Amino acid sequence: MSGESKSVTPEMFASWNETTLPTLLSNYGLKDIYNADEFGLFYQCLPDKSYQLKSEKCSGGKHSKIRITGLAAANAVGDKLPMFVIGKARNPRCFKNVKKLPCRYRAQKKSWMDSILFEEWVREINKMFQAEERNVLLIVDNCPAHPTIEGLSNLKLIFLPPNTTSVTQPMDQGVIWCLKAHYSKRLVKLILCNLDSNKPLPKISLITALQLLVSAWNEVSKATIVNCFRKSKISEKDQKNAVNDEDDPFKEMSEELQNLREKDSSLVPENLTAEDFASMDDVVVSTASHLTDNEILLEALQPDTNEEEDILDDDEELEKPNKTDVEASIQILKNVSLFSEKRGNQMQDLISKFETLLLQEKLEKCKQAAIPDFFKK
Repeated sequence: MSGESKSVTPEMFASWNETTLPTLLSNYGLKDIYNADEFGLFYQCLPDKSYQLKSEKCSGGKHSKIRITGLAAANAVGDKLPMFVIGKARNPRCFKNVKKLPCRYRAQKKSWMDSILFEEWVREINKMFQAEERNVLLIVDNCPAHPTIEGLSNLKLIFLPPNTTSVTQPMDQGVIWCLKAHYSKRLVKLILCNLDSNKPLPKISLITALQLLVSAWNEVSKATIVNCFRKSKISEKDQKNAVNDEDDPFKEMSEELQNLREKDSSLVPENLTAEDFASMDDVVVSTASHLTDNEILLEALQPDTNEEEDILDDDEELEKPNKTDVEASIQILKNVSLFSEKRGNQMQDLISKFETLLLQEKLEKCKQAAIPDFFKK
């Protein structure tokens, strides 16, 4: 959870700003300085439930089924690392027969980041940077879920001063808030789409949430990230002025919320704003170390209700699109590209590549099916 910036005094991060940070900036270029931070997300929450959940701390228990933890990481020039998501269920029904998830996913009993998952992720991205022959700096907050990790060849871990992340951490300066706004906006659009098609309100499965979250992360602009690094003073040395940022998910979400309110006023409280909706899960615990001793004890004493099985029952199995639907969808995308003034050619190229990949996969399956079982072994 992020601390309130008003409670952070200059003395708490004076050494960081005056000594540690200048040293880091002199040893690493901005493209090699990364920051990562966890956030909690009520991925199924519709607008009419946002006020109900906003006041609850949510450290597991009954809410652990409807929340996930995400890890957002990017560098000071706005390049993003792939999204990493932690949920409760290891094998939810919606994952059945799915060969490739939209992002990295791991399961943890309370949907938290813990030291084991963090080290696994860090070692994986260390291998990625090793393959790229890059030496990078990764800045994270100082908590037990982020342990010191030995044996990293191309990645150096640096920990922020305790209790200062609301001021010193770039992801906490607006990147994650912007990401949540894009997610909420896409969720509202999904509701509107169902209403326009006379379908019931969507039940957001875990895999749908992963798709929405990855799309939202892709939508966060480089300028947003650069400005948040600048605000945390990590890139102030090289960027005196803010980068022009046209990314305004809150304006778009306000419009979508109003559209939904006009279609069905019962789905959106009259006084609910885009900012309220995006910040409803700000108090969700995202790492195991953010609990007090008493809260840890209470969690340990809670009876095991086999909630993972409940999730398996709640999430519907994802239906694989049939050939006819795929071809019809591709044709719709082709038609959309014809009406784009600036991006039409790019859209058409991407659609063509997608068709080529589909064809290659089909041919590979045909070749595999033609190989006798004797040779497969």
